[in-house]
Formats: sequence, C-alpha cells, structure tokens
Amino acid sequence: MLGSLACTKDKSLPDTANPNEGCATFAIGTPQTRAQYDDTQYPWNRCAIRIYKHTLNAEGEPAKELIRRYNARSEMPASLWLLAGDYSIAVEAGSQAEASFDEATYKGEQEFRIEAGKPTSVKVECRIVNTIVKVIYDPTIAATFKETYRTTVAFDEATAANPATGKGPYLQFEKTKTGYFILPETATTLYWNFYGKGEKNGEPLEVTKGSSKAISTEPGCCYELRLKYSKDLGGQLDFSLTLDQTLDEIDDPITFIPNPQIAGQGFDMAELQRFSTEPIVFAISSIGDMALVRIETGGTTYEIPAETAPENNDGIAVEVADPTNMTVALGGKFFARFGGGNHVLTITAIDEDGGEGTKTMTVRTQGALAPAADPWFDDRKWRAYVLRPATDVKMEYRRQGDTSWEAIAMEQTEDADTYSTPTPAALDATYEYRLVLDGTAIGNMRTAAYPSGPQIYNAGFETWSGSKPILPYLTDNDRNDQWWDTGNHGSSKANIDVTTQQNDPRPGSSGSSSARLKSQKASLFGIGRFAAGNIFVGKYLDTDGMDGVIGFGKPFDFTYRPKQLTFWYKGTIGTIDQRGDNAPAHIQKGQSDVSQVYICLCKMGGPHVVATKRPETFLDFAANSKTMSYCTALNGTKSDNDRTDGHIIAWASWEPDNTTACPDWTKITLNLTYNEEYEGEKPDYLMLTASASKYGDYFTGSTSSEMYLDDIELVY
Repeated sequence: MLGSLACTKDKSLPDTANPNEGCATFAIGTPQTRAQYDDTQYPWNRCAIRIYKHTLNAEGEPAKELIRRYNARSEMPASLWLLAGDYSIAVEAGSQAEASFDEATYKGEQEFRIEAGKPTSVKVECRIVNTIVKVIYDPTIAATFKETYRTTVAFDEATAANPATGKGPYLQFEKTKTGYFILPETATTLYWNFYGKGEKNGEPLEVTKGSSKAISTEPGCCYELRLKYSKDLGGQLDFSLTLDQTLDEIDDPITFIPNPQIAGQGFDMAELQRFSTEPIVFAISSIGDMALVRIETGGTTYEIPAETAPENNDGIAVEVADPTNMTVALGGKFFARFGGGNHVLTITAIDEDGGEGTKTMTVRTQGALAPAADPWFDDRKWRAYVLRPATDVKMEYRRQGDTSWEAIAMEQTEDADTYSTPTPAALDATYEYRLVLDGTAIGNMRTAAYPSGPQIYNAGFETWSGSKPILPYLTDNDRNDQWWDTGNHGSSKANIDVTTQQNDPRPGSSGSSSARLKSQKASLFGIGRFAAGNIFVGKYLDTDGMDGVIGFGKPFDFTYRPKQLTFWYKGTIGTIDQRGDNAPAHIQKGQSDVSQVYICLCKMGGPHVVATKRPETFLDFAANSKTMSYCTALNGTKSDNDRTDGHIIAWASWEPDNTTACPDWTKITLNLTYNEEYEGEKPDYLMLTASASKYGDYFTGSTSSEMYLDDIELVY
C-alpha cells in the first residue's frame, strides 16, 4: 500500500486550458511497515520532488529537462497540467545523510506519458534505500561495563576500529538504538567494534572486540546486532547478527546467528586425526544453552541431545558441565563401523536460541582400504592403514564363496601409515580381504571384483575376408571388427598377398588358423618392389603410387596394467637380397634380415601415420621409446602427424634369433617396460606391429623371411 497524495480538482479539461495539455495527478508514498510515519510529517517535510520532460539534446540523444521542483509534498499542487509528451517524476524523501540515527531515506522514480485532453494518474512508490542496523544490548553489558560501553558500526574495518582515522560512514551506539546507513558503493561487509570498561570480580575490566559479516547490498535490509557478555565462555563478549524480517522493506532473508564453539580436546581439528584405540573428544561451548549436537559422516546422521550420557550403542558418550559447556567423545564402537580409510566428519552444535556452529575434520581409521576407483592406477594392489605398532602385518583373502582364508605378508610404504601387497587375486573373480595385525582381524572386510582384462579383437586370427587382398577382418566399417590390417592393400596390385590366413594353428589352440607373414618382391608392369610380410593394429589408409600410407594404432580401453604380451611364433629369417635406395647405410645385402614384434601403450589423440615415400615419418622404435608423433585429423593420403606430444607409457620389443630357423610353434613372452616419467598417466592407444622384415619401410629385406603368428594375448 502507498501513503497517497490525492487530487481533488476536477480532471476534465477546462475551457481556458491549452488543447495540447493533459492533467497529471500523483500518489506518492512508502510501503506499509510495522512502524508507520505521520503522512504529513517525516519524511515528507524534508523531500525533493522533481519532474522532468523527456527530450532530445543537440546531438539527437535522449535527455531530461527539469521543469518542476518541490521541496516538500505540501508544495505540490493537487494536479499538474502539462503539454502532451513523455515525463518522469523522481522523489527523494527523508534524511540524505550517509549515516543517521532514526531517520530513513526513501527514493522512487516513475515514467509517465501525458496525452492531450486526458487525465493521467501517476503512482510513485518510494523504497527505503538504507541498510538498517539495530544494536541491541543484553542486560549483561550494562551490568558488567558500568563505566562506559559503545559499539562502532561501519562498512570498512579501519573506520570501525578507529572512526577518527577512517574514511567511511559510521555510527556509535551507546545504547540500544536503530541506525540508517547509505552504503558506499564498495561495501559488502558489516564491521563492528565494541569497547567496554567496568569491573569483574572486583578487578578493573576493559574489553575491545570486533567482528564482521558479509551482508546483502540490497537496500532495505535490517540487521539486528545483539551483544551479550558471557561468564560461561571465560568472560568473553559474543555477538549475534540477525536479519530482521518484520519490515516489509526486507528483500533478502539472510540470517546470521551466534555460532557455538567446537574444538578438539587436545588436538587441532584442521589436522588429520588418526584413530587407533583412544576416544576422540570434542569440547563444545555456547552463549545460549546447548540443545543438541549433530554428527554427519558417510551418509549417516547422529543427533545427540545436550545431556550427560555414557557411551551408547553408536559409540558416542556425552558429558555436560553446565548448560553452555559439554564434551562429546567418539569411541571404538563409533569407528568400528568404518573400514580403513580417511573419513570426513561434520560436527554441528545447536543452541536453544537456534544458533549453529559447524566444523569438519578428517579421521583416519585402521583396516583394509577400498579398491582404487581406477584399477589402472591401483596397479592391482591391496593396501591398508596400520596405526598402531604391530610385528606381523598381513592381508587375509579368499575368493567370494570360499570359507577358508589365505594370508599374504604386507610391506610398509613410504607413507608410514600405509602397507601394501601385490594382489594374488585371479581375474574374472570376486575376492574378500581384511587386515590382520598380530593374528587379530582389524576393521571391516572389503570386497573387490576383478573382471577379465581387455584383449585385442581377433587375436587368434580366425576372422578374414576377401581375396587379393585377403584381409584380417570382415568389414572396415565396423570399428569393433577392423582391428588388424596388413600391407596387402598395396601388394595386391601386383597380385600378391604378403600376409595370409593359414590352416596351421599353434598346438592346443581353440582356433583353426594362424597368420603367415611372407616377405616378397612384388612386380607391376615390369617394376618390382620389395614388400615385407606384416600385420598391425591400425588401418591401411591409402596407396600413393607404389607407396603406402598407414595409420598405426587404435583407441583401446585399458583397465588394468598389462604386465606381459604373449604370442605363438614360428618362422624363418633369410639373408637380405632386396635393398631400397633409401635404406640406412648400415643395412646391406648379404646381411641377415631382421624380424620384429613390438607393442606400445600410448597416450595420444590419434594414430601414428607412416608414408613409405617419406622416411621422416618412419618409427625408429629403438631410438625413440619415450614419445610418439600422431595424427589428429585422419583423412586418407592427406593424413599427417600434426602432433608430437604423444607419450609411450609402456613398451616391449622382440627380435627372434636371426641365426637359426624356428620351425616349431614356440610361445614367446615379452615383459612390458613402463616409463617412470609417465607414471601418473593412463594410455588410450594401443600400437602392436609384427613384420617378417623389420626394414620393409625402406623396401629392404629377404624374400626368404616369413613369420607365423597365433593367439596374441595381453597378460595382466
């Protein structure tokens, strides 16, 4: 509602009036509040009312021209006759001081239009622009500080501490009173400083204490600052700041309330606490009488009334010294529900006045630790926290469903609290495990599932398609099917497949075929070039003349860390009888050819691309086992290695003995080497390549070299 100013004049157009004029009447007022002001007195006895006509300046920009000004509402006529056009009215009422006791400031503005020959009613709502502060002294203040006391309120810290040297508005409250502030533009925080002088227990007492709170910058907020002197807190002075919501001007229901104090008994709650056997005790004190303490952890909430009670079934004990002081102890039963690990506790103390104080802390408990969220970084280890001396630290484990336990010794790590052991668990199974100290099980049992590690599709070389070229997949449109590729795309132009399916599986294989990699010389129109037998994870991208463009590597979803690569091999290594023009100088005809299998686990954003007409793209793995270049925009013959920041996380390379043939199937095991500098990274690309002639990129090798491969497997 508005305290209105009515117009009693007839609004019909008089005969003598300008036909281009219209009549405006105004209702000006403030919102109804619990504290009403005399409609004819303050604030209307000190106000500025301005009426502006909207025009254009010389540059044609919108402007306002002041056409009327009144210094009190009583000066305004009941109605105004104005030429047709656009106008606005601005009202400033009450004290304009930056800081004032008992006098608020109101402002309002409203645009309106006058139409010729018509009456216009304009309603202007004036809103309070002050931030209101009520300082309320508890009787304990006057009883204690009998000589003098005062509270300085300001919006910068320096002024609150010493108004004589400060620069902002302030008020000094020497009794319970209300003050009105017009906030500085930079104000976001309310500061106050109390000074009191009196006596305590017959001795002189002089107290200076200040504090602050962030506040809303919206006008009309009323904050109640309550001061109380408490003997129960060791003679401390405490404050509470509350937003008064009884006035209609209040826009922001922010509430500040007194905070009971929570502290660790004999320890700092900001530091990690280790629980072994002794209870962890919190000391809680408050200005008002305590109501309850709430403890939240691990999704569970415990509410403890403020009354003395021995340790309950939750392992919580309470001792109340007086209504404002208590202790809460968390014992072995409380922490027994947790497994080993770090647990965040949120402790909230609530007093009967609604004040809340909250603190958080982290407690470490003994026992087996949960499996890592990402098993790659866990490296399939079991870990536990051990927080008391023990001579025999073991992890007991069993496959889920078994009844008997097995044990494995644990070793202390660089972190004195942590012990670990490699996991003996087999994949594709679920295990239970628990910490055992000197023969006694500690903490909760943990459960961990170990699904099978990922393998390469078609690793037994059972799936092939086509003829000239024959290819180790069904369709290259299906990424889940097209994992392997060969140089057959290029050699088939000379009616040759250098890599073929053979009905010759390794002994004991569940499959019926293997891959044969046979190095050959391919001739087309009388032009011959050497082609190495090869197979690789990746994709043959294009044939550029008589040269190939190949993308080595595929995205791979690693879970665990592979420890080994195993495969079955047999083959023959011949003498180099073909040498390309760009072959390295140390590779000559008559030397033994070199066969090779290598694997790289890489962190990169695309395949490594090789164009056989560009030796600078060749991967010299022996000389570069740390980084990898790769292509981020694969596009056929235009593909290129536009990035050089790929990381080789792990690798292994194998070259068979080149002095004798290996006619029988033999299982080969390669141990992967992990590069320590990339320990914190997880690979996302797999490169795996096999070649009967290692230097085939240079069109160099032996036409007698061949390699058989079967059942490639990653071992975790």
